[in-house]
Amino acid sequence: MLVTIGNWACCNGTRHGGVGVSRLRFRVERTLQIAEVFRASKVEIFPRGNTKTTVTFEVARTFHDQATADLYALQHETLVPQTGVIMFTSFATNGRRTVRYLNPGYVLSHELISMIGITTRHQYQIVGPAVTSAPPTTSSIIPPTIFY
Repeated sequence: MLVTIGNWACCNGTRHGGVGVSRLRFRVERTLQIAEVFRASKVEIFPRGNTKTTVTFEVARTFHDQATADLYALQHETLVPQTGVIMFTSFATNGRRTVRYLNPGYVLSHELISMIGITTRHQYQIVGPAVTSAPPTTSSIIPPTIFY
């Protein structure tokens, strides 16, 4: 599976760009409001219709030499965008491509979990709304909201 965050290829199918993701996990939470009315015989549950998706995965990258691997590990923070449309692309054995979108997606965290020689392994955690199959249009790309 390949992953793109905005215009940045997090995992692009090459050895130095990440051949594919590993340890991929999707966690979907649906928001419910639970009302415990005083002296009622049961609780009331109200589905609010909100969905939060948390995606966690790892990407291993192998570089040509130690200096390039070291530089990538040190500059990684400056390369990873904070937010954007997240695109997940998978390929079937018959060549069929499946793409899913998380719009907007926010990179909650990323971590260099190991560096052995010229190979780095990063873990990413991304949050956003429900994953969709429809590609976002320019008007549907939700800009990040910053609260002060």
